[in-house]
Amino acid sequence: MKISNKRFSFWLSLLSIMICLINLSGEDDKNLLLFFTSPTLMWLNPWLTDLHYAMENERIWQLILYGIHFGTAILVGLVADLLLSRYRRKI
Repeated sequence: MKISNKRFSFWLSLLSIMICLINLSGEDDKNLLLFFTSPTLMWLNPWLTDLHYAMENERIWQLILYGIHFGTAILVGLVADLLLSRYRRKI
């Protein structure tokens, strides 16, 4: 699969990486940007809160959050690319 900068999956994954880096740098210390830009994290918030209190390692918990955030961005981007390509074929 060719990676193009004209695809939603490219831009959404890049945006997700930037948001994760902002969170990792400490600028988003309450995880608000991370959670508000990912509906999956908001939906899983009660489960993730319980998981956070049960875990001993903070970095693994952050890695789980970043993985869910990045995975959601990739999935939404791929679905948007698929729908756009189907729309363009019909025209």
